[in-house]
Amino acid sequence: MIVRKKILILGLALIMSLSQAPAAFAEEASTTMENCGAYLFEWRPVDCGNGRYFAILVGGNTIVERNVILRRGFDYGYTFYPSIYPRTWGEVPALVNANGMWAIPENQPLLPEGTQPTLTITLVTNNKNLPFKERYIDVVCLPGGVSISELPPEVKKYLISVDGEDIGAYDDDSVTNGWIKEDDGTYRYRKPDGTYVSNGWLNIEDESYYMDANGIMLADTMSPDGYYINASGQKTKYIPGWTENERGKKYVLKNGYYAASTWVEDTDGKWYYFDMAGYLLKNDTTPDGHYVDENGVWDGQESTIVEDVTKYGPAGKTEPEAAAYWEQTDDGWKYKQEDGTYRTNGWAQSANGGWYYLGADGLMLTSQTTPDGYYVDENGLWTTDAVSSEAEGNADGGEAASESEESETSTESDNT
Repeated sequence: MIVRKKILILGLALIMSLSQAPAAFAEEASTTMENCGAYLFEWRPVDCGNGRYFAILVGGNTIVERNVILRRGFDYGYTFYPSIYPRTWGEVPALVNANGMWAIPENQPLLPEGTQPTLTITLVTNNKNLPFKERYIDVVCLPGGVSISELPPEVKKYLISVDGEDIGAYDDDSVTNGWIKEDDGTYRYRKPDGTYVSNGWLNIEDESYYMDANGIMLADTMSPDGYYINASGQKTKYIPGWTENERGKKYVLKNGYYAASTWVEDTDGKWYYFDMAGYLLKNDTTPDGHYVDENGVWDGQESTIVEDVTKYGPAGKTEPEAAAYWEQTDDGWKYKQEDGTYRTNGWAQSANGGWYYLGADGLMLTSQTTPDGYYVDENGLWTTDAVSSEAEGNADGGEAASESEESETSTESDNT
């Protein structure tokens, strides 16, 4: 029995230690910004990032439960964990001024630990913005005899009047938060406490941005931890460049789509052509009349097609204007014939010999058996090992393409 009690005590201590609030205002590898889950005296406390908020009461030094309005999806910590989070209502500690420095969040790292006591309201939520459920609102009050007009803007923005008066963060001279575009065109993100997010990820509005040591948003590059950041500065789930499967090589563009029916100049300065299925064309002539060798590299010669042109390859020559072509729609691929009509209820053959079937609506079929008994795979390609005896000889010619398969990079084909 004694051993069992010791185990229970140790287990409870471990749970409590894991549930304690993280160190206030500590530097994090990732910063998540979100609106506070509660209003104090009708006003929202300032978000300091990663689930910490700060407020300075004016005109009073106490706060009780009825002074707080919870947002939908938030509740008090003691509602679910009463043994861990007490009801901390009552008198609020005064804001400390240590040698002329106010103990607001951005100044706390410069002051001795424990300089500023707070009344901490713990909220819980399941919104998944952060890896933990807790949110912490640290509340202090303005000391007596201090004039609001004499406070610097970085302090004013935290003020919340107990009588609901519009003050604090709404003053014209307060520092505003959000994206800041610098003169050189780069972007920084200023938090409500006046500091800039730096040296890590900024998570906001379901997107993630990497901010460097100077607080500058990275764009069109790799992050230090190995993620590709697109031209808009957003973290992606893919890495541009070459990828390969059992059918051949493909190329992920910077927008996250596979290159398809287009040329790509790789970082080696060489040109490569990708067919309408998104695969590298090798040892063949491209639809616009250029030759690519066994490695898929353009030989540098001009196109063999010299008629009127509409689509340009790397050498400046293209397909005849009147040629039939494939067209990608929101519903799938269609084949537009030379007379301007779409092919229906029939087959079309790609430049590399693959056969594809167009249905009654003109859309290419995928992952099913065609009306004449042939099976086409997920890319619309007829698989020669799945054909009915009655269907042989029914396919007729043309040019075709298929949608790119989805890969582990979660990309799609791009018919640019």
